[in-house]
Amino acid sequence: MKNLIMAVDVSLIIGISILIVAIIAGIIFSIRLNRKVTNNAKKIDWNNFNGKDQLKKHIPMLWPKELEFYYMFRSVLPKEFMIMPKLGLDEIVKPNGGNLVLFNAVKDEHVDYCVVKVSNMEPVAVLDTYYPSITDSTMQKLETSVIKALESVNIPVITYEILDVPYDKDKILKKFLEAIDPVVLAQLKNKK
Repeated sequence: MKNLIMAVDVSLIIGISILIVAIIAGIIFSIRLNRKVTNNAKKIDWNNFNGKDQLKKHIPMLWPKELEFYYMFRSVLPKEFMIMPKLGLDEIVKPNGGNLVLFNAVKDEHVDYCVVKVSNMEPVAVLDTYYPSITDSTMQKLETSVIKALESVNIPVITYEILDVPYDKDKILKKFLEAIDPVVLAQLKNKK
């Protein structure tokens, strides 16, 4: 009986030892593989790197209907503001403290247009445009996380429909002015 218990103990110890060695070997292998993958980008000699045919221009940056809206909105916008198309959210919001959950969710997203104050380049509004066509999927609504991120820093999201007919410029400007921060609007009125 004693030999049987001892045989079980020895085989149990050998089994646990093999398992521990396998886990350690797996950890060492994954660390080496991770170093190999992450260090490849660091070892590139960018002076001698040939990037030909690896990228192409994003043409058009704005589709014709988006460009038409851009020119129209730029023409009605007060001179104290500037409209910037296709701006990345990581240029509009930054992390504030240690929690990066919301920032990481939106940092690679972009907005159709961002309106900024010319004086200090402060974002005051985001314009989300859509084209009500069944066949055109290039203009998509903003993700809920993007809207939440912009709400958290008090930047309004103003939705405009891109039309096939002439725009009502007064209505579009009124919608913008009603949506922006009242302090920014008051500063605009004080300058006039």
